[in-house]
Amino acid sequence: MTSSDWLFPLLLVVVFALMAESVRQLRRRWLLVKVEGVSMEPALHDGHEVLAKRTRRIAVGDVVVVAAPDPGLGWAEADRAPSVLRARRRSAPSGKRASRDPDSSAAPGRDDAPSPWWIKRVAAGPGEPMPGSGDPVPPGHYFLLSDNPAGEDSRRHGPCPAAAVFGTVIREF
Repeated sequence: MTSSDWLFPLLLVVVFALMAESVRQLRRRWLLVKVEGVSMEPALHDGHEVLAKRTRRIAVGDVVVVAAPDPGLGWAEADRAPSVLRARRRSAPSGKRASRDPDSSAAPGRDDAPSPWWIKRVAAGPGEPMPGSGDPVPPGHYFLLSDNPAGEDSRRHGPCPAAAVFGTVIREF
């Protein structure tokens, strides 16, 4: 067997592996989320989609994609949030569309499950006063609000741990 007989198939395997890894890296960094409900109107409308980029640089006023809180317990504490986020990613992998409010509709393909992602605006960061109460936001948390007062947000579920924030919305479709 000559070197050219095994070199071409080996080259194909390497190219395929590099392409698969590139797709995996892109899916870890970007998320497409479908807007459902009216909680972010007038900025984002029902039926639109937004593209979010994973980042930890979050400022007041940014629109962010976060792991939805537990309906009864609110957002998990900071030490539990990464495991909550991993569990939610398994239920709706990156690139899969999901709704943002638990009462609006289930994620596609899962009629009985609430959405794993919410879209909200950052109203206050760590140490800043929470709107309404004036108490400081705990370290490692953000106070999130809906643009529409009818939406669910930190007023009901408490401050969101930074570990539950996927990233910021960079584009609406």
